[in-house]
Amino acid sequence: MRALLLVTLCGLVHGQYFQEPEKIVSYSRDLGDTRGHYSFAYETEGGIVQQESGSRKYAGTADETQLIQGSVQYNAPDGTPIAMSWTADEFGTQVSGTHIPTPPPIPPAIQRALEWIAKQPTTPEPLEKDNPTQNAVPRDSRQYRLPLK
Repeated sequence: MRALLLVTLCGLVHGQYFQEPEKIVSYSRDLGDTRGHYSFAYETEGGIVQQESGSRKYAGTADETQLIQGSVQYNAPDGTPIAMSWTADEFGTQVSGTHIPTPPPIPPAIQRALEWIAKQPTTPEPLEKDNPTQNAVPRDSRQYRLPLK
């Protein structure tokens, strides 16, 4: 009886966590050159579609950097279509997708306050030649003792 239970449990676990990989319907790749140019794309019979490409930005300049762009589409286990795209460059990685949470909108009062602050002129505090740290917060040199009980 224990052996039958163990075999059944192993079968369930194997079916849940060790599924056969999906077959690839189409696949293309271009490894380009040694300067960072490449591209690939594939589609599986389960509906996963992914593509990605890489290239150089500002080639031949001191600001030369890698640019990677890509996207993927698939269906979540509950059937919800998921679409995600990304760009990675000198500004970091920016990811967008229909399923990625977004922050709530800024309340109108806070937005007005931020706009008001942005419009205010900046006025740096003048420093005296003799006292360059005049604007520093003074340190409290007093020592406190806890009363003994």
